[in-house]
Amino acid sequence: SSIVATLESLHPAAGCLMNSSWQQRLKGAAVVLAAYLIVMEAKQMIDDWIMEKEMKRRKELALRMHIDKRDGWRLDELKAYDGKDPDSPILLAIDGRVFNVWRSRHLYGAGGSYEELAGGDATRMLAKQSLETEQDDGQPLTESELEVMTNWKEYFTTKYDDCGSLMQPVC
Repeated sequence: SSIVATLESLHPAAGCLMNSSWQQRLKGAAVVLAAYLIVMEAKQMIDDWIMEKEMKRRKELALRMHIDKRDGWRLDELKAYDGKDPDSPILLAIDGRVFNVWRSRHLYGAGGSYEELAGGDATRMLAKQSLETEQDDGQPLTESELEVMTNWKEYFTTKYDDCGSLMQPVC
């Protein structure tokens, strides 16, 4: 075979080593390598197909969850976006800005740790670092509470979609 001829050209004694046993081993190794390459290519094709389907699903979800930015949101409008409907965006307001937090449905949606913030103005609860409205004394926010609220607003601005302004902020 051509492998034996090539080896003999490199070293005359190499031909003796390439008996039929070695040739069979080389053929077996070539078959295993070819099978491995075929399986890996098939796996890559399947992975690409699965990823394409997932990307399509995510794009469709992002389109369904999109809310056009507008000014003048009213509190009663936000209530419809409280996270209880899994096919609807989740909105909350902070210091007069309305944010779409649907990407963190596990936090703001039904059963999430922060579901109390969804569908309303979360300014005072975030400023006071409390999830219970009963703990709000109704007094104007202190300097430190305003700073906490500002930090939350900056965080939401960088992480979530800004959907516009709230008609009357609660501060």
